[in-house]
Amino acid sequence: MNIPTTVNSLNDEPFAVVEQFSEVQIVQLHELVQQQWWGGKRTLEQVRIMAANSSLTIGLADAASGRLIGFCRALTDFIFRATIYDVMVDRAYQGQGLGGKLLDTLCNHPRMQEVGQIYLACEPRLFPFYERWGFKVYEARTEWMVKVQREEL
Repeated sequence: MNIPTTVNSLNDEPFAVVEQFSEVQIVQLHELVQQQWWGGKRTLEQVRIMAANSSLTIGLADAASGRLIGFCRALTDFIFRATIYDVMVDRAYQGQGLGGKLLDTLCNHPRMQEVGQIYLACEPRLFPFYERWGFKVYEARTEWMVKVQREEL
């Protein structure tokens, strides 16, 4: 997959927003996934398929090198609901506000402007982080259910 990289500067910061990923950046995305507690067994091919089939993908790259250092994605119909997945920043770059830049870029993306509700799942220890972006614990008449068709890797 040789996709041209779309890069937009972040206010003269040393990071750039990426919406389409080169093959090298897909490999770097796989490396980011491998850093996560949930991603250790995911293969490069699975990560490639995940990125290609997500509704919207946002990456952050080092502006000088093009190296992918952050990523998040959404699955959405672009009108009623969206669900955010896989918000992650390379360990070497954490603590610089890049997770927030990923969320800002995704939630304020022109294609997301008509979406009524944006969901995400996270560990309770991360609630304070996401609350800064307007997320709150979802308490409603309904509960999420899951059907496991295969065990996650």
